[in-house]
Amino acid sequence: MRLDCIVTIDEDGVYCASVPALPGCHTDGRTLDELRANIADAVGLYLQDIAAEAAEKARADGANLRRFSFSITPKRAPRRRSMARA
Repeated sequence: MRLDCIVTIDEDGVYCASVPALPGCHTDGRTLDELRANIADAVGLYLQDIAAEAAEKARADGANLRRFSFSITPKRAPRRRSMARA
């Protein structure tokens, strides 16, 4: 799964990120590494919350639900090769 995020820096030098595809999903961090970890956590929690809400609605509607687990592993971008000419 690939999600774009918007990153800004506030007046205190803190990095802030939001995910436009997930309204209300945003976080911050003192460094870019901290921000990356925080946004990954925020997206995971957001998706868990959506799943829980959908399950609750389905139960309220009388659906027979089954639980399963999955994980999302980001693919690494292919390494670019130098196009140096001889």
